[in-house]
Amino acid sequence: MTSPIILISDDEPLLISALVREGRRAGLTCIGDTRSENVLPLARQHRPAVVILDIHQQLDGRDLLSQLKQDPATRHCKVIVLSGIEDQHMRHQCFTLGADAYEVKPFSTTFMPRVARMAASAQPMPIPA
Repeated sequence: MTSPIILISDDEPLLISALVREGRRAGLTCIGDTRSENVLPLARQHRPAVVILDIHQQLDGRDLLSQLKQDPATRHCKVIVLSGIEDQHMRHQCFTLGADAYEVKPFSTTFMPRVARMAASAQPMPIPA
């Protein structure tokens, strides 16, 4: 059985490296990218169980979230939005657009184990017709 795939997009390479390392320790296959314009193509190609998406990137995370949830090839993946600030309005917008979780940086050491549980419980990504 293959390990769940997660896609991590953040403009901070060190954060991606740390999350990839922790994700691998949690038994996940991790793909990281610092360029937000790569999120949708990578999600289409790899069909991750979970996408971890920084809200403040070159492309607005809310736009990417909306695109992920509207695309037949990616709408079933779970999306966790990361933000450097606690903003109730932003949190509400993200959940309205289909986010499954909203995490404020810095997050706790239990973050990647929670991601692993979410990925393990995600339904397999269907292949669109």
